Amino acid sequence: MSAFETPMGLALLVCDTIIEDKLTGKKTLIGLFDRIQSGRFPCVHPAMTVFVSLTGSRGNYPCEVICRHQDNETVSFSAKGQVSLPDPLTVVDLVFRLNGVRFPKPGTYWLHFKVEDVPIMMRQLTVEKREREKRAEGESGQSGPSHS
Repeated sequence: MSAFETPMGLALLVCDTIIEDKLTGKKTLIGLFDRIQSGRFPCVHPAMTVFVSLTGSRGNYPCEVICRHQDNETVSFSAKGQVSLPDPLTVVDLVFRLNGVRFPKPGTYWLHFKVEDVPIMMRQLTVEKREREKRAEGESGQSGPSHS
């Protein structure tokens, strides 16, 4: 393997789920979001998916996605993986499926994506306390996390 070439990040997205067509390999991202609202904390988001797209490098490297509160101490989750880039012109997509993600407190969280501990991309995820809402007809009144 040659010396590490820093990959270029093309996308770092958070969504409910990803559907992949087995025939074509095309991916459909369902329910993109950058904000989570909860009536109480800590809150647990039942399931989310992080989508990462990279190019511009060659080789097999360890990678990691980390979600950290703005206080830089509280880590909500981290997931490690391996990325294989056959050549610098190829675009590679990575999918991290996460269940039971715990957010201990409201605030700004940052998703960081690293390859060989080198920061490649980051994006904001806002986790906020949902204000008490007037109950509309037919609302369930649940106080668990939701996103918009």
